[in-house]
Amino acid sequence: WSKPGHREATTKFFKLCRAHKEITRLNVEVHRLHTAIHDEERHMLTVIQKLQVSDPHLGCELQCQHRSRAAINAMHCYRLNHIESLTGFSGVRGVGVRT
Repeated sequence: WSKPGHREATTKFFKLCRAHKEITRLNVEVHRLHTAIHDEERHMLTVIQKLQVSDPHLGCELQCQHRSRAAINAMHCYRLNHIESLTGFSGVRGVGVRT
């Protein structure tokens, strides 16, 4: 630690180690978020269809709320697709399967 060059090299080494861990974590999070959005969309559409038969007023209200949420999710999916298309992306692309 007494030599500035050694201290700087050690600091850079540990920052690099943390960056690799962060990339691994973000690869997992991108995939999880993409899957969660996809699964939520499918579930909401199924529930809306069922409610339109059993309780049309509630189904209509849920459909209105779903439209605004779907618009937000579309923006998130656009950004997730952009992240996945980056040359340095090392995670799993696309939608996964929730277990």
